[in-house]
Parts: sequence; C-alpha cells; structure tokens
Amino acid sequence: MRSFLLISALSLGLLSIATPVEAAGVRMFVRHEVTDYAKWRKEYDGFRATQRQMGVTAQALYQSTDDPNDVTVVHDFKSEQKAKAFAASDKLKAAMEGAGVKGAPTIWYTVMTSGASGKASHVRMFVHHEVTDYAAWRKAYDAFQATAAKMGVLAQAVYQATDNPNDVTAYHDFASQAAAKAFAASAELKTAMQSAGVKGQPQIWFTTRANK
Repeated sequence: MRSFLLISALSLGLLSIATPVEAAGVRMFVRHEVTDYAKWRKEYDGFRATQRQMGVTAQALYQSTDDPNDVTVVHDFKSEQKAKAFAASDKLKAAMEGAGVKGAPTIWYTVMTSGASGKASHVRMFVHHEVTDYAAWRKAYDAFQATAAKMGVLAQAVYQATDNPNDVTAYHDFASQAAAKAFAASAELKTAMQSAGVKGQPQIWFTTRANK
C-alpha cells in the first residue's frame, strides 16, 4: 500500500449510495486517490453497466472524512476468479485513467466472516492489519465487543483476505467522527490489539458513505 495508507489508515464512510453492499462470495476493496472526486464519480457512474456485465453484484463508495479525493470502493463478486478478472481488465484500467485516478490503486480481496452485527451508522472506521494467528485474534476481538459497544461502536464486521487468513480487514460504525477517532486512539483498543497479536502498525481510516 502506498505510504499515505500505511500510517493511520484511511477513513472512508457511509452516507448513501444506490446499491447496498451485502455479503457475497468475494468482496474486493479498492482504495485510491483521485484528482477530482466529482469528475471521477461521473466516470464511475458511467461505468456501472460494464461493472455488472463483468460480474459486479453489489458496490459501495466511501470518501475519507479528511480528504474527499481519498476514495474507497467495495465491489462484490460471486467468485475470486471473477473479481481478479475484473481488476486485471483493460476496461477497468482505461476507466481509472480516464477518471483521474492518481498512482496505482491498492486492491485486496476478502471474504466476510461470521459474527457481523449492528445497524450501519454515519461514520465507518476501517481497520486493516495482519495478525499472528487469526483464531487467537478473533477470540480476543469477540471478547472486546462489550467494551467496544460501550465506547460507541454501533455495528461491526470482519473480513479475511482470500490469500492469507491472518490478513484482516474490519469495520466499526459510529454516530460521529469524534466517537470513531476517540475509539481508535484509546488505550483500551491499543492494549486489546497488542494482546490479540496484531503485527506492526494497523491501517485505520475514517469514512462516510459517498452521496449520489
């Protein structure tokens, strides 16, 4: 991932978009910076029919709360093969170039794990990190849910990378950015991550769902 992704992790979030994203066979995350969001969004919407033809079953867009041109896109597919074929297609590459994507996008493929809960709220905090052992991490993560709820988490879900079960992406929803950032900076979360076996510095970003 590019350097600006590696420190505190981006924030993308939830406002509203036409197609809701539900758990599918494979969820592809794409994160990139664009020159101008309005221009990029026009091109993205014009590409929707091609997306469907190439296997996209659902999608959603998120913008960083700190930079509207820092965009995270989620696409669902019935299989990893379809997702990777879409990502590698000349059509997608041409569309990204025409829309003003800056640099190489960061793309990763995941499957949703069991245990998602809550109702989507205004601000979504994404966390992407590697763990020493997923089973041990998940046990600690689940035990922390009561504390997380007390600290303002309204919904959550966990995804594992298709090529590495210890590569974990999670999201947590909050009523406000202040609540999300307080949670991310809390000693409770840092201690929980350390004891759960999180390796290195997690990527954390705060978002809102992109408006139509």
